[in-house]
Amino acid sequence: MLLSCSFLSTFFLSSRYNAEISFHKFPVDAAVRAKWLTKIRRDKFTPTVNTRVCGRHFQPGDFAVTAGGLRRLQSGAVPLLFSWNEYTLPTPRQNVWERRPRAEEPLHDLPADLESEDDMDTAAPDHDYCLTPATAVMAAEMANENEALRQKIGELQHQLEVLQLRTRFGIQRLAGSDEDIRFYTRLVN
Repeated sequence: MLLSCSFLSTFFLSSRYNAEISFHKFPVDAAVRAKWLTKIRRDKFTPTVNTRVCGRHFQPGDFAVTAGGLRRLQSGAVPLLFSWNEYTLPTPRQNVWERRPRAEEPLHDLPADLESEDDMDTAAPDHDYCLTPATAVMAAEMANENEALRQKIGELQHQLEVLQLRTRFGIQRLAGSDEDIRFYTRLVN
């Protein structure tokens, strides 16, 4: 009996003659069936009663061998190995703690006087973020400069629009060139 895997365009002999290849029906459970259909990556594919998936697309841990030696899929198994991922699973990403390099040596012990948090005073930051008269003047100057630059941008945009209107296609542009008139109208002056 010749069976076809719905993931591949090739045909394999039945598992009766090849012990390494097993074929499995689509699951009846709607949630698992939906997972299988998303993994298959085939547009407008609807599995039938005779649709099978070969065992190459499952991990070795997804199978349970019966007492008679048959390979059965465990419930909830989803095909993960395909030609587009070269029949391998992606390596799991390391978390941030594993990716970041850390110092090999432990940090030096703190002196005894710094170990107690109660003894530490909360120091005020060195920066003064309040607005002094000098920074207020600078802020006003910057605001005036920004407004002047916005006006200049507006003027330049207006000039750009005027220049774009002048260069549009029109008879005035063609009037100076006999070749252009001949090209567009096929008339000779």
